[in-house]
Amino acid sequence: MKRFLLFSKKTVCMLLVLILTAAFVPAVYAAEPEDALIKGTFTMRTFDGFDPGEQNYYYSDSYFTASGKESNEHLRTMSAALVFPLKGISDTPAETFAASLSNIGFQDITAYDMDHTSLDTMGVILAHKSVHGTEVVAVALRGDGYDHEMAANLISGTEGDIKAFADAEALVESRVSEYIAGRGITSAKYWVTGYSRSGAVANLFGRELNKTPERFYTSADDIYVYTFEAAIGSADDTVYENIHNIIDRRDLVTHVYPGGWDLYNNGTAEYIGTSDDKIMIKRLDLFNESHVADYQEVNLADYLNELISFLSQNISRETYAEKLSLPLSRVLNIYYDLDGTQRAKVIPFFKQAFSDMMNDEQTTSTLFLALMNPESQENIEKLYALIVKYLDKTAEENGKPVDDESYEIIKASLRTMLEPLLPVLKVDFFATIDKGDGSDPENVPMYHFMTLAGNLYYILKNHFNYNVFNELKARDSYYTERKDDVLLGDADGDGKITISDATMIQKYIANYNLPADFQIKACDVNGDKSININDVTEIQRFLADLGNPYHIGESVGSDEYELPVIPN
Repeated sequence: MKRFLLFSKKTVCMLLVLILTAAFVPAVYAAEPEDALIKGTFTMRTFDGFDPGEQNYYYSDSYFTASGKESNEHLRTMSAALVFPLKGISDTPAETFAASLSNIGFQDITAYDMDHTSLDTMGVILAHKSVHGTEVVAVALRGDGYDHEMAANLISGTEGDIKAFADAEALVESRVSEYIAGRGITSAKYWVTGYSRSGAVANLFGRELNKTPERFYTSADDIYVYTFEAAIGSADDTVYENIHNIIDRRDLVTHVYPGGWDLYNNGTAEYIGTSDDKIMIKRLDLFNESHVADYQEVNLADYLNELISFLSQNISRETYAEKLSLPLSRVLNIYYDLDGTQRAKVIPFFKQAFSDMMNDEQTTSTLFLALMNPESQENIEKLYALIVKYLDKTAEENGKPVDDESYEIIKASLRTMLEPLLPVLKVDFFATIDKGDGSDPENVPMYHFMTLAGNLYYILKNHFNYNVFNELKARDSYYTERKDDVLLGDADGDGKITISDATMIQKYIANYNLPADFQIKACDVNGDKSININDVTEIQRFLADLGNPYHIGESVGSDEYELPVIPN
């Protein structure tokens, strides 16, 4: 009896913990239970160099228990979190740009064309995971850093699906077919996601999954496609409920190929963003120092609809494909061949050349003659000669932003583009605007193009991935209700509920030294304002799938938690 009294309270407590833990050993396993919520983080590269900081994601296998036809706000945001970081070069994608897939339990992570870009590539990440006895195949398409692939986007073809997107989709089909055959997958759910260019490709791949489900061993309810800010590119107007196209109507990219060319998305539209944004209509002003003048404030979404309608009415798909597509793609491909220092020189170079040309008195008469009779080869040549004069002048003064061969290709491409564009500029030069106040419509020269150029950054920011992600988070209760992103039971703060959390709480009870990232307020699992062996027991029951009455894995409130006193 005397010897027993020599035991400290600490020792007794530790023995009790060990006894109760041993009792649960047969029921507890290290793997996390299906449908557990996993929290992780990711980073994204941004177009404008802005650093939005580390972002959270939330994943659960339960996302794939309902039909893919049902939109899931959590799977939607998780899909964006998966596709936005897909960039970079690596021999170990599971540890770099596909780390999220690895963290949420997907295996056999395989990358195709992620280490380079060309006009003929489509970066793809494939992986799979068993969920409730069925394989879920993740198909994540390159989310940014398209580079030369972006130049391919301008190749439309004269009929059918947009050629650039269709060619890329064919690559995806072949990759997926090869992947599932190599792993013996004969029944599968498909989680497909893409953004911008890859969103258009993901839309087409989702269509093919629906059209030939037997080829991919799936069904309509087992297809989960989420695209973000995708350009339309399908010549098929069939709508599939399991393709969810997330669209901000203020984003120019979603309008790039006009519906007026009988092009569509094959899914249901889910709109984000506000419809109240305004921009200022700009007009050409030859006598203004900047050659641009403000005219009138309008709704941004309405302006984009009007702009695309105007372009589709004045440039047919055939004209674009035959006269604009190739030179535009050629110039963009040259741009992506440049290094960062050279790219930084391109826009200032052309701005300087334009400014100098507009200050030349000859410009007014030359431009006016070309607009009056855009079919005249003589007028086209005079305008082109004027443009080349000031390009060469800027090159002589500041140096060329590209090598000599590329510089000549750019100049030749500009000549090719003038012929189809001048008639459109003529229409825009004589365009009128109804002010809506009963007065006569006013002539506002070239307001479509000037407004686009004068507001380009403001318009494009709605396409930037971090702005899209912010819009998605605002519509996802996992983010709006998780003020501190601490999950109940997640003692070690790794975003998962595992046996290590129970172990860490046991150590806390035994008054061990704990790491600085110990999540104290995640540990009072049963809410009795005390951290004790009962909390360990509930985590073990959760891991053994014996029930979850206290909602382990869900958010802990944002209130501070006072540390209980553990007696020595």
